[in-house]
Amino acid sequence: TTALGRAAQRVRGYFLALDPTFLSAVAPLALLAIILFTRTPSTNYIFDEQEALLANPYVNAKGGLRFIDAIHRDFWGLPPDRSVGSYRPLPNFLWRAIWAVTRQPFFHHFYNVLFHAANGALLTCITFWLTRKRGLAYLVGLIFVGCAVLTEAVSGIVGIADVLGGMGAIAALAALTLPAWAMPFGVFTAVLLGLFSKESALVCVPLIPFAALIAAPLTHPTRPARLVRALLALLAAGAAFVLYVELRRRWFPAPMPAELTAPLPEGAPLVKRALHDALVWFHQAPLPRDPLNNPLSGADTPHRIAGALRVYWRGLTQVVFPWTLSGDYSYPQEPAPDRVVFFESVAGAAMMALPPLGSLVLWIAALRREHLERRERRSVRAAFLVDGGQATSRRWPLLIAGALLAAAAVGLAAYDWHTLRPAGRMAMLRALPLVLWPLPFLPALLLGLGLLVEGTRPLPCPATADRSVWVPLRQGYAGLCMAAIGLTWVVVSYFPHSNIPVVLPTVRAERFWYFPAIGSSLVLAVAFSWLHEALAGSTLAPRRRWSWRAWVTPALFTLFFGFQCAQAYRHAMDYRNDLEFWAATKKAVPNSAKAHLNYSVMKGARGDLPTRLAESRIAAELAPSWPMAHVYTGDTLCRMHRAEEAFPHYKRGMELGPNELSLIALTLQCLHDEQRLAAHEAELRQLAEEHPGTWLAYLAVDTLDNGAKHGGVDPKYRPRGYNEGPKE
Repeated sequence: TTALGRAAQRVRGYFLALDPTFLSAVAPLALLAIILFTRTPSTNYIFDEQEALLANPYVNAKGGLRFIDAIHRDFWGLPPDRSVGSYRPLPNFLWRAIWAVTRQPFFHHFYNVLFHAANGALLTCITFWLTRKRGLAYLVGLIFVGCAVLTEAVSGIVGIADVLGGMGAIAALAALTLPAWAMPFGVFTAVLLGLFSKESALVCVPLIPFAALIAAPLTHPTRPARLVRALLALLAAGAAFVLYVELRRRWFPAPMPAELTAPLPEGAPLVKRALHDALVWFHQAPLPRDPLNNPLSGADTPHRIAGALRVYWRGLTQVVFPWTLSGDYSYPQEPAPDRVVFFESVAGAAMMALPPLGSLVLWIAALRREHLERRERRSVRAAFLVDGGQATSRRWPLLIAGALLAAAAVGLAAYDWHTLRPAGRMAMLRALPLVLWPLPFLPALLLGLGLLVEGTRPLPCPATADRSVWVPLRQGYAGLCMAAIGLTWVVVSYFPHSNIPVVLPTVRAERFWYFPAIGSSLVLAVAFSWLHEALAGSTLAPRRRWSWRAWVTPALFTLFFGFQCAQAYRHAMDYRNDLEFWAATKKAVPNSAKAHLNYSVMKGARGDLPTRLAESRIAAELAPSWPMAHVYTGDTLCRMHRAEEAFPHYKRGMELGPNELSLIALTLQCLHDEQRLAAHEAELRQLAEEHPGTWLAYLAVDTLDNGAKHGGVDPKYRPRGYNEGPKE
């Protein structure tokens, strides 16, 4: 045997000879993630990483902010009245803790890479627990960790919110394998972790109970109790969601969106009133609507949905075939469509509707196979084991304890509601909002129901002849269940990011696919497994006896996985520095005005003003109504000592954005430095008169009157410099 052959045997043995554990899975997956997603040590803070860390007052401990104050700040360190709606305290806790150790951007992205590998390892273990197939388990982990569309979430520092949120979702899936009495508490903790990392984890509320319903015969073959386990998961996930919302409302009292403050008209339908009340209770901070970042924000509902379905279809194809990857998709790269019906909107609608229907079909097929397999095994008088041992005598103690706990929880809740609460007793319970009132009684109820499930009569589960090994009933339908979970997971987990239920600040971002990639990894791995079994058979013969059909699936997977890895690595290398990032972005999405303008800023920061001018003009042509593009074009000319050429661009930018404080300050400061303020005083005062009550009106007059004293614009109104920390 050659050295290469021995090495191949060792690798094969590592993945296929032993059952995967978290530690055995995390080692190769961490190596893969490090190779694919690690940025160069010389990297700097790129794009919104500067706002998230360098300019984050909480992370930098400005203004006397304590460590615990993350619960009172948004993702960017802003207070509730200035928030853009991103409440994610756990990433801020992590950043603040490590910021005291190092401020190097390389380190702050590197632990994100390791967390991603840990998520892949946990997903590998979950797949093995469900299917008992080692190869399929590692296949899921490899597809998830190597998914190229996740590069933005993994290589970008701000992607920590998506990665930690995904960790909560995957941990909740892992909790489904626990005994019924412990499972709800694991789900509750995991979902709460996800929610405080990113709001997207709210998709766990429907998805985890759905997964519990489908996977019950896989996680607990002898006591599936599908409906009860799904109910336990729903109560636990729902309790975590309710607690999260109530804590956020108290810790982070953001202003209510304007559309929710207005009362509904008399006679509004019951459904509309219920939805309105639910949104008022949820109390999401107002989301910014910027047509540049999300052109769909200005479209009517039919065209917005059509555009959102187009974006969904494009993202879905990226998951499978990531030919183009980009860190930005701003206007006019993803414009609002001029038609409602076109190929991509129809394809997106089909891929929204068909996967859940496919899940239903697959689940029905799995139920049928499970029923046939159990009936067949009952007909054979085989030795039976229950959960790895003889039928236990613990059933009755479990049933009695479970019944007592559940009855006590229900009884105490009823007693409090009908007796103590009306009498004004138990002030602590009366102080709770109505939506939180059931929470004190819920743990006992969940524990009791779980014990009742564990005490039910077990279904037959055959063992080996010597009763030494438990053989689960899953071989015929595990893949069907996995695919059913994955298909619905993709659609439901993406839906909050789709711009269909609500208009988001961003039209499209690849990091939005972190949650859906969990489901797509399950589906793709099962598809490759089914294809290989169809071509090569379910049992693998030694390599020398393989026919050409047996090599088809490995070859296809090698091409698929190799392309994913190559694209992930290429895109991760775009994060070497801010100049490389924006150069790659404008190449990938040439119609993004923001990409061209940011690239121009990077070139200008390195002294290449001619390139900055050319790129700024491209941005202004792509987005003629964008104030920043015009002001930055003028600023480039001004810095080239061509202030007279710059003024028409400055003027146009100020007219378009009379309340853009930073842009106006930038304009006035450069005109002062070039000693051209006096030459344009009449025009500036006229602009101020035409826009009363705006920053333009105030700052133009103030700078003209007091510029000599302040050296231009009043320093407290000057914009924060590039790569600069928060202003005091």
